[in-house]
Amino acid sequence: MPKALGYSSPVKIRAANPQGVRGIRAWVEQNGSRYDLIDKSYPGSMMDWVRKDRTPVEIEFTVGKDRAPGLAAGKAKLILEAEANNLRGVKSRLVQELPVVLGKPKIEVLKDPVFLRRGGTGVVVFRAGGDWSEAGVKVGTYVFPSYPSQGDANRRIALFGYPPDVPRDATPVLYATNLAGDEVTEPFPHHITAVEFREREVKIAEPFLERVVPAVDTSGQGALWERFQRVNSKIRRENDSFLASLKEKSSAMPIWTGAFLLLPRSANQAQFADFRTYKYQGKELNREWHLGVDLASVKNAPVPAPNAGKVVFAGTLGIYGKCVVIDHGLRVQSVYGHMSQLDVKEGDVVSKGQKMGNTGMTGLAGGDHAHIGLLLNGVFVDPVEWSLPKWMDKSVTPAVSSIAAGASGR
Repeated sequence: MPKALGYSSPVKIRAANPQGVRGIRAWVEQNGSRYDLIDKSYPGSMMDWVRKDRTPVEIEFTVGKDRAPGLAAGKAKLILEAEANNLRGVKSRLVQELPVVLGKPKIEVLKDPVFLRRGGTGVVVFRAGGDWSEAGVKVGTYVFPSYPSQGDANRRIALFGYPPDVPRDATPVLYATNLAGDEVTEPFPHHITAVEFREREVKIAEPFLERVVPAVDTSGQGALWERFQRVNSKIRRENDSFLASLKEKSSAMPIWTGAFLLLPRSANQAQFADFRTYKYQGKELNREWHLGVDLASVKNAPVPAPNAGKVVFAGTLGIYGKCVVIDHGLRVQSVYGHMSQLDVKEGDVVSKGQKMGNTGMTGLAGGDHAHIGLLLNGVFVDPVEWSLPKWMDKSVTPAVSSIAAGASGR
């Protein structure tokens, strides 16, 4: 069912009855006028009344200004009716009141260029107009929402990422859609600094497999290296999909202040977007992006909360081992994995620097460290940028400080 009726909104319906469907009708009513859309009959016989195994009927059609010329902005009723192929010809009816949206969305590009790095974060300010319901930025297949400015809901601020797996020539665009499904896109001035991500070969040894595979793949069977393949691909995807889903728990207002903390007095053992080839006894097992940074200090080093926020996950999560996810608002969330101990639980409100637990070597960790990731609308971006005060003060803070209370839509 469409969210609104526009010029040509698609509708797909499915009708089922044990004796089959004799007919389907659909029409629109508005201001005392009726506009017929479909009136379709299906052949049947008395034998169908006792068979009770008829295939459901599916039909697609469009509804909108093109089929109902008299439709006007406001509300209208879409009425669907199905007649059963039985002796009484029982009719079932569904009535849905929907808004009629005939105006198109518009985008006004503000001319200030946006600077960002491949794998990093950008901030763009623009204006949405016309009939629109959602607006933001698209980068390849990735979508990032926007937020309203104080005192002007049509002036929008969007935080967006340029993920490492996006083609180098992908152009970020602004988008705006309305409830009827109409969408407009518009490029905006930007400059993307080219970054060459490192390629690394990771050799897997038997002691490592014996330690990590049974802990992550608790019910698996087969050779350890085969199970590692599954852990490092299928379970990795499942874990990352779960982390992405946590964006729905994010605050609609920024909670953080200033630059983020990472891990004090630590050494970098792996960079963001290292592209790793995993090998066992010379055989290639997987190729995967490393979508975070690995920082190591002393064994079981205390791990501080990177910024103010709320714990939206604290527990064991597959390849990440003992893991904490902090929501900082505006769908910005930090991820800390491989920890040995957790001192926070889901629902806790944390302040910048508060101890969340200790580093460790749970999950797929080869040694004691913290894996630190940063999610932007469920997409991993470089967390190191967010720890740089000058970058935050110039690129993020001025725009984010003008965001008004409210959700990502209008």
